[in-house]
Amino acid sequence: MMSPMSVNWTTLTTLRATPGPDILIPPATLLAITQATNLKPAVVRPALEELVREGCVREYQTRYGKSYARTEQGDRRIREVREWLR
Repeated sequence: MMSPMSVNWTTLTTLRATPGPDILIPPATLLAITQATNLKPAVVRPALEELVREGCVREYQTRYGKSYARTEQGDRRIREVREWLR
């Protein structure tokens, strides 16, 4: 079980705003994730970098810039936090 000290709420909010691993949902840009979280890009960018390092989010390079999508590990992380909050 997770402890409350291991939850970074900014990272969790960013992870929830990132599209899931479904094939039908395209990856989201930093701007779209920033708008969905109501946080500033200076806060969201480091959170996304941390999530990419942990393997919870995959980064895609497109011709318009970088896009991000949640991985199965990111979905598991969200489920763990939901279970902990119950």
